Amino acid sequence: MKKSNNSEKHSRLENISQMKLTRFLFVHSEIFVLLFLISTIFTLYWQVLGFPFTYMDDPTYVIKNTHVQKGISLDSIAWAFSFKHGENLNWHPLTWISHMLDYQLFGLNPGMHHISNVFYHTLNTILLFLSLRWMTNSVWKSAFVAALFALHPVNVDSVVWIAERKNLLSTTFWMLTIISYFYYTRKPNTISYLLIIFTFCLGMLAKTMLMTLPFVLLLLDYWPLGRLKPPRSGKDNQQWASFFHDAARLFIEKIPLIILTLTFIYATMLSLKYSAQISANQNFPMHLKIQNAIVSYLIYMGKMVWPKDLCIFYPFPEFIPLWKPIVSIVALLFITAMALLKSRKYPYLIVGWLWFLGALVPVLGIIQAGLWPAIGERWAYVPYIGLFVIIAWGIPDLFSHIPQKKIIFTGAVIVVLTLLTLRTLFQIGYWKDDVTLFSHCIKINPDNNVAQTNLGNIYAFQGKSEEAFHHFHEALRIHPNDVFALDGLARLYNKMGQYDKSIQFYKEEIGYHPKDVNLYFNSNFDLGTVYAAKGDLEKAIKQFSYVISLNPDYALAYYNLGIISVQRQDMSKATEYFSLALKLNNEDKDSHCSLGAVLMKQGRIDDAINQFNEALRIDPHFKEARNYLASAGLIKKKVDENIVKLEQDKVREPNNPDVLQKLAVLYAKKGENSKALDNLKRLVEIQPANPNGYYNIACVYAKEGNVNLSIEWLKKSLDKGFKDWNLLKTDKDLDNIRTSHFYKDLIQKISDK
Repeated sequence: MKKSNNSEKHSRLENISQMKLTRFLFVHSEIFVLLFLISTIFTLYWQVLGFPFTYMDDPTYVIKNTHVQKGISLDSIAWAFSFKHGENLNWHPLTWISHMLDYQLFGLNPGMHHISNVFYHTLNTILLFLSLRWMTNSVWKSAFVAALFALHPVNVDSVVWIAERKNLLSTTFWMLTIISYFYYTRKPNTISYLLIIFTFCLGMLAKTMLMTLPFVLLLLDYWPLGRLKPPRSGKDNQQWASFFHDAARLFIEKIPLIILTLTFIYATMLSLKYSAQISANQNFPMHLKIQNAIVSYLIYMGKMVWPKDLCIFYPFPEFIPLWKPIVSIVALLFITAMALLKSRKYPYLIVGWLWFLGALVPVLGIIQAGLWPAIGERWAYVPYIGLFVIIAWGIPDLFSHIPQKKIIFTGAVIVVLTLLTLRTLFQIGYWKDDVTLFSHCIKINPDNNVAQTNLGNIYAFQGKSEEAFHHFHEALRIHPNDVFALDGLARLYNKMGQYDKSIQFYKEEIGYHPKDVNLYFNSNFDLGTVYAAKGDLEKAIKQFSYVISLNPDYALAYYNLGIISVQRQDMSKATEYFSLALKLNNEDKDSHCSLGAVLMKQGRIDDAINQFNEALRIDPHFKEARNYLASAGLIKKKVDENIVKLEQDKVREPNNPDVLQKLAVLYAKKGENSKALDNLKRLVEIQPANPNGYYNIACVYAKEGNVNLSIEWLKKSLDKGFKDWNLLKTDKDLDNIRTSHFYKDLIQKISDK
């Protein structure tokens, strides 16, 4: 009996322990879910810390974006909100600011930029779980949706691709807007509604993907918020009248958000117009874009169920068999009809389904900008949430009558999440470098011309010419008029010194896209660089001048004209062009260094040193600037030593013309024009009949940009008998007065003689 009592006592203690554990898990279930989600995401994605930037779009967004690399500043923020970027860039100011913040914190460390993306994905997962948990009061179904969202391999592109920050950041504010809306429905007041508007606007500033969110909020009114209840009887007119009244009231409630949506859409379209990206609409006929949009819905659904052969870019089809859109329309209509029929009993079906259909609308490709794919897995990031909701709530309802369903469901969930995790792990691995990423795309589809071209460019950058040629020609086999492949070949031939072939491919490329401003502009600029490399400076100048006529704010064109001016020994023009380049982009180390070198040749040592120091501020490891700085320092030291010696001589012999002349020259070289003028004016006092002193004063005033005084002293020089006409015609110090009427008339008189 004693043994039996001990056994019963032990059994009772076990039951109590299990009950306590169950109660503890129930009370703290949200914490366990959040810890699971956070730890799983970071464990899965931690490998991206060692991944580089991606060749596709990352340079535009970070690596080569001088505005982003200014960090957070008034100028960079103003640029982020500007519609006229002058580049092939989209308008999403908040996203640009997030990249600026990353650069300010981490520089060009790609791993940290990747980890920032992982942070945003983790935050989105947490917000998704909390919003569903609070709206539905269901912990584990909400947790399953969040887990599917966190671990699904289709979302890898959005997380790992640094350029897709806009997708992650906009989703953060999508979820915050939903949470704000939930709070508003519980405590409706002006402040809570303004919070909805605030988070919604921030999301639209990150990416206009939120344009369908006001309609999603209407869906949430139906389920799970229960603010819009369908009539219980189909024949009760009073119930239907009440239903439509409530629907109208809730729609009116969303009108401010709809007005904001239209405003942000207009702003985005305006930016696309300014950056000439809308021209990409002409690439495909409208009927083909509509067909592809319809077919893509089933493709997205298929990839959710069977995430195989995922790729960063799927080429837009040139032809779609008619049966595909017909079958797709029938399937979509059937699913919609079934969701509507079952909506009274299972409201999450129609809500999840319309969420999926509606959230994809902005990225279906009816309006295209830039290089547009057939589908983009990254675009399913938010739309898939609707399907995940259907799965999480629908499967338990579908199999609600089977015995031991909790054990079966738990096992099924573990298996599904494990398989998704493993698949995601492999998918992340494809992003470890560009060669792996695009080779994977070609393995899936050898006729992926975009992947072929990108791989060609990567191999060309690595100096593997044979592999680069192979992939460029493969791209042209697929599309003989692929301007990006033609551009790659032109660049490769230029790099190899085969300039004539490079020019041939650039001209062919330009001929294929005369209406695409961005491509046309870039190709003409590159053609100018080939002419310059070939030594045909006149044609190079013509090309760069034409580029500036297309885009007067393109700093690199002015820089290249500066380099050509140096080659032509025209230091005055070189100074002008480098200064213009820096006015447009003051963070260009090469322009600072080149301007410094020109100033050093002109004897303006202190100004040159300032430019070299600016170049080193931008890049402390810039070896060329450091070498120039050392040389300038030696010259400055020698000049200073000579000035000290001459000043001592001047004290002993204050009226020595030779000393005064040498001091004036050295001070002018240092850019200390006032001291140069003091010595020259003292010189003309001593030698009032010497025309050279007056002429030199005119030169100093001309270099300062004081045209009137320069002309005045030049007239005095001529009155005193200055007759060195060749020097007068060629002296670079007089460049600033060459456009004056006096100078032109003077040169004309000299020529007439």
